[in-house]
Amino acid sequence: MTIRPVTADDHPWVRQVVGDAFVSPRIVSRGVLHVATDLPGFVAEEDGARVGLLLYQLEALDFEVVVLLSLREGARVATRLIDHAARIARETACRRMWLVTTNDNLAAIAFYRARGWRQAAVRRGAVSEARRLKPEIPAFGTNGLPKEDELEFELRLDDPDARWEDADVRGGSR
Repeated sequence: MTIRPVTADDHPWVRQVVGDAFVSPRIVSRGVLHVATDLPGFVAEEDGARVGLLLYQLEALDFEVVVLLSLREGARVATRLIDHAARIARETACRRMWLVTTNDNLAAIAFYRARGWRQAAVRRGAVSEARRLKPEIPAFGTNGLPKEDELEFELRLDDPDARWEDADVRGGSR
C-alpha cells in the first residue's frame, strides 16, 4: 500500500467518496463547514486502486483530521492513513491531532480509542447546530441511532507515552 498527497486529479473521486460517506462533499466539525476538495490530504492506493482517504486541516499547532475513509474493510487502510498523518503532524511540530465524530459512529469511536485517542469533549446537541450549515445531515446513523452529539477525540503528540503508531486492531473509520 502506498500513501500519497491528494492532487487536483483526485478531486472528482474525493467528491464522490466523501459524498457517499457524508451525504455530500461538505463536512461540519465544531461549527465549521469544510468542503472536501478544499482540504489537503492523503490517498491510500493498493494495486493502482484508491482504497482510502484522509483529509485534514492545520491550525497553529493542531492537526484536525476532518475525514478518514477506508474503502477496503479489514485491510488496515485507516490505520495506515492515520499513522501517516501522525508522522506528518509530528514533523510539522503539531502538539495534538484531533477530530470530531458523531455519537452514532460506534465503529469510529472504537477505532480511535483502540489507537490511544482520548475523548476530549462532548458537544450535546451540536449536530442540530451543524444541520444549519449542512441541512442534509440525516437524523439517524446507518445503525439506527439518533445522530445528536459531536464527540471530539484527541491524540497528544507532545506526550511521550502517547500510543499512536500502527496498533494491530481492526476497526471502522470515521
